[in-house]
Parts: sequence; C-alpha cells; structure tokens
Amino acid sequence: MRQQAGLGNKRMSIHLAILCLFSVGAAQETGGNIVVNPAFEQSGSGLPDGWSGDPEVYSRDPDGGRAGASLRYSNTDAKRYRLCSQRVPVQAGRKYRFSVWIKTRDIAGDENGATICLEWRGANNKWLGGDYPHGIQGTQDWKRIEGVVRVPDDAAAASLSCYVRQGMTGTAWFDDVELVRVADPPLETFLVDPVYRGRISASGPAQIRLQGRLNLGDHELMPQQVQLSVQLRTADGTLQEQQRITPQSDSFEASVATASLKPGNYSLEVRLEGPDGKEIQQVTHPLVRTGDGHQPRACIDEHKRLLFDGQPFFPLGMYWGSIDEQDLSLYAQSRFNCLMPYNSPTREQMGLAQKYGLKVIYSVKDWYVGSTRCPKSIKSPEDEESAIRKRVSEFRDHPALLAWYLNDELPLQFLPQLEAHQRWVAEEDPQHPTWVVLFQYRDVFAYRHSFDVIGTDPYPIGRKPASMAAEWTAETSRQVRGGRAMWQVPQLHNWVNYRKASDKSERGRTPSFEEVRSMAWQCIAEGATGLVFYSWYDVKRNPDVPFDKQWEGLKKIAAEIDGLSPALLSIEPAPAIQVVGQSPRWLHWIVRSHRGRSYLIAVNDGDGEGPVEFRLPFVPKAVRELSRGKPADAGNSLHVDLPRLDVQIYELTPPSAE
Repeated sequence: MRQQAGLGNKRMSIHLAILCLFSVGAAQETGGNIVVNPAFEQSGSGLPDGWSGDPEVYSRDPDGGRAGASLRYSNTDAKRYRLCSQRVPVQAGRKYRFSVWIKTRDIAGDENGATICLEWRGANNKWLGGDYPHGIQGTQDWKRIEGVVRVPDDAAAASLSCYVRQGMTGTAWFDDVELVRVADPPLETFLVDPVYRGRISASGPAQIRLQGRLNLGDHELMPQQVQLSVQLRTADGTLQEQQRITPQSDSFEASVATASLKPGNYSLEVRLEGPDGKEIQQVTHPLVRTGDGHQPRACIDEHKRLLFDGQPFFPLGMYWGSIDEQDLSLYAQSRFNCLMPYNSPTREQMGLAQKYGLKVIYSVKDWYVGSTRCPKSIKSPEDEESAIRKRVSEFRDHPALLAWYLNDELPLQFLPQLEAHQRWVAEEDPQHPTWVVLFQYRDVFAYRHSFDVIGTDPYPIGRKPASMAAEWTAETSRQVRGGRAMWQVPQLHNWVNYRKASDKSERGRTPSFEEVRSMAWQCIAEGATGLVFYSWYDVKRNPDVPFDKQWEGLKKIAAEIDGLSPALLSIEPAPAIQVVGQSPRWLHWIVRSHRGRSYLIAVNDGDGEGPVEFRLPFVPKAVRELSRGKPADAGNSLHVDLPRLDVQIYELTPPSAE
C-alpha cells in the first residue's frame, strides 16, 4: 500500500547542527594541467624549460620518454640529494591531484625511491609541509605515481618536484607530469545508524540516523543557495518519508523512525539541488529491515558489538605472519581468541586454527592492482574481482572464520578499489564483517564506505608517549561519529625490528608490561570493542626482552580483558558515575553493569598521575579492586590514587544486591 508522502515531527526530523569537519572523499577534476612543460619537450640550457635543478644530476633526455623527451636523473653519490622543481600557481585551501610517470634503473638505497612531491611555504617563505607519495626502486618500467592533497589555507607559494629520495643512487626518468585542481563532492553523507551494512532488526536501531556535510567552497556556492531533500523509499520506489530544507550551515543531520518498517529493502536518498533547482548530486544509502528470525553467523549489532553465533564476542588477538601448529599450540594456552595472519591461510591452516579453538581474521589485503605486494596473477580490476569472489566463496562457510581483513594502510589513491572490494565481499559473504586498519587516523572518514569495522594502529613506544593509544582511538571514533565498531591495534614490537640497515639512530625498545596494559585499556576506554595486537612474530624477535617474559605478561593482560569481556560488552544500564571536579587529561574511564554489579575501569595513559574522586549514585554494599584482589572503601564517592600507566578495575555491588 502506497503511503502518503510527508514527514511528521515524530516520524522524521532534520536537524541543522554544527558538526566537526568531515574528511574528504573522492574528488573530480575542475581544470587542466597547470604544469609548464610537463613532458619536458621544450629544451633549455641542459635542463628542460620551466624546471630548475642541479645539472650534475638532472638533464633532458631527448629520446628517453614514453613518447619523446623526459627528465633524466643520474646520481652515483648517496650523499648528494637534489630535487628538480617548478613553482606552481596553486590556490590556498584548494585540493589538487599531482602525478608523474617514472622509469628506473638500479635505484638503490634504504629509502623508497624515485617519486614526486608537492610542497608549500608561508608568506615569510617558511616551509610548511608537503605531500610525498611512495616511490619506486630497483629497475622498473614506466609506472605512474600520484598524490592527492588539499593545500593549507596559510600557504603562499608552492613547488612541484621530481626527485629520488635522500641517500639513494641510480638512474630514473620522469615524464608527463600533471597537476590539476580537483573538487570534493559537494555532498558527503554518513549513515551513523544502522552501524552495520544498513541492517535494521527487530531490536534496533530505533532510528535511522544520517549525518552530512556540504563541501560547497570547491564549487563556488554557499549553503543558502542550495536545497536538500531527504527521502526514504521502499524497494519499488514508493516514497515513505520526505522533507526539504534550506541549509544554513555546512552540516546537517537526519533521523527516521524505524518502528513501522516491515521486513524488506529500503533506501535513504539525499539529493542536493542548486540555485536553479537542478540536481547537483544524489547519495543513496541502501537499507534492509531483516526478518525477526534473521541471525548471521557473525555480524555487528546496533551496540557495535561483534555477535558470533548470536553471542557477544570480544576479538582479542594478534597479527601473525603464517599459521604454524607449534606456535598455535602455545598461543592457545592463553585467553587470546583469534589471530590475523598476513599470509592468506590455506584450508589446512584454517583447520589447525579450528582444532585449537581459535578464530581467524582472513587477510586479502594485498589484492589491489598497483599495490606493492599485489600477487603477480592479479593484473586488472577484473582479476581483483575474480580473485576476491573466489576466495571469499571458498572460505565463507569455514567454522574458524571470524572476519575479512581488506586493507592494511593503503593510501586514498586506492579508495575506488577499496570500496569495490568491500562491496564484493559483502555480496559474497553476508555472514561475516570486514575489518581494515589505517595509520591515517585523521582521514578515516574518507574510507567510510570501505569497511564494516575500523581500526587504527598507534605505535608510540620508543618514539612518543603511550597516551597516543587513547588519542588515536578517540579520533578514530570521532571520524566515524561513534557509528562503527572499532578493533584497535596496540603495539607489542620494538621499533628497532623495522629500522633500515643504514639507520643507526633508531633506538627503540619493547613496550613494558605496564605500557601494553595501559594502551590496551586506553583503547577500550575510548570505545574499542576488539583488540588485535601487533605482533606475535615481533614478540618472538624483540631483541631486548626475552620471549618468555613478554609472553607471560601478555597472557595476564589477555586473561584480564577476556575475563571482563562479558561486562565490557554488556548493554545493561550503567550507573551515572561522575568525576568530581575537572577530569585529568591523563585519565580515561568507563562504567559497565553486568548481572547486578557495576564495573568502573580507570586508566592512566602515562602523561600524569594523582588522586581522582568518582561520585557514585548509590552507596555500594561492597567494592573490590579486581586487578589486585583487594576490597576498597566507598561511600557516596570512590577515591582512587592512580600512578602513571596504572589500570584499576573496581567491582561495585549495589546496596540491593543479595
């Protein structure tokens, strides 16, 4: 039955709000190439016209290009570091795509090779930064290197450079340099609820919640010049709900009640119209109201918990290289419940994991044309799709499968491929979620359509304070508006394990027991519902701490977290506990209730220490600090003295408990 189009205050509401800035998404070109002499065809005195550099390193090669001339780099002195540059007329605050084709011969050294960069300076000619894509080494045929970046608002001048990274030698050719202005899509939206694949069940969410941002500056428009239409439609296109608004700011929110939705497919359409009433852009979010008996093997529920066979499951694991039975038998003696092997497991290896009662996050992270570790058998997007669909269909029913690992820190240039892989996996396997991990923690929003579960990997120890774990986790949650599950990646490795052969300055160290414990609980306190530590193979090779010592400490941490996982994943109402006075910056804390008891977890991130007072809404019958197994005194408040990196876990028995 077709329902009357309309939107009542109780059914759907659109709220204009001041939201934090959203990250950028895919961009479209808005002009031509602004590089002078991009193919190096015009000859200068040794160097191509329009370019400046050291003539002992750079020269014009009249026949060395892809179809004509090129810029040639030749250097035998690793201590000599030179760039060949051109001043470029970019606009502050605008976004640009820059690229170059490169061919190399015997490019050697510890850095990542021949590449291109865009850099900018301020009004006082002070260097402000730049964007530096990963280059190519060794001997390789022509390959395109690309970067996409928004120039800061305070940039006054910029330069584009072809070069080979410092400390390297060999020969490289550069051709067909391009720099074009691009624009973000004028409309960006994010489905905050439902949190998982647009699925709505009988248990929730009670509302569809959408947040959006207008990126109109790139399109020379103001919010007041456009109109927004938000429509909920059934699978056959029947309009369920609609409202039109004239935005007064760059950001907006929308919500739709779900109580009356019958099982079936829906779509939430957001349309942006220009001053002339013509459609500028439309974004569609597929939705599905599942049947009341629908229960996938593994999925994310509306509380951002992983449900496995219908029960809450807290992934607690480590990164591995490959699955080995000897290691598995040792690992299985702990409370870790899963692992993420970088090498895609065979059926035999998956069987070993199942034998030892462990779940596997299955990696297909490298299957992207153009990525460094892409298998040689994958040469095109068609090959990618065929390989992904085949592998997913092969293992989707394996009892050891927990989730799919789709991306290990690939840059935004791969975003179209990343989103395609997410779509293929979701189509082939509706029974298991996908997980990606990024070090680009401030750009997570741009990747929003490429994952079900997000993770970031703060690795501070040996370089920065342990509080980086909480900082990154909080920012990751902010990027996804608290609307996606997070499985974070705490550090176990000594950075020395990854230093380059020539880098004598790296003086890393293995994180201490106290640091690992604090970082893990920092992540949980800031919203993580899973932890996959990096890494098992580093624990076995960290040079400054014996394996047995590290492993004993890690088993204790895993036992503590796993033992509390029923409370951590509980959705029972928690008491309104508050910090008295101003909460210290170094304090991170959460409260959970489970089976008649409440749990207060207080975490010190290492940036300070001191007493903290928590005001309680009741006088507890009993208080026990679980990590030390000691009773504690509390009336209407609980006084906690929290040393650096300490974690204290209090179990509070309410006065009404039997």
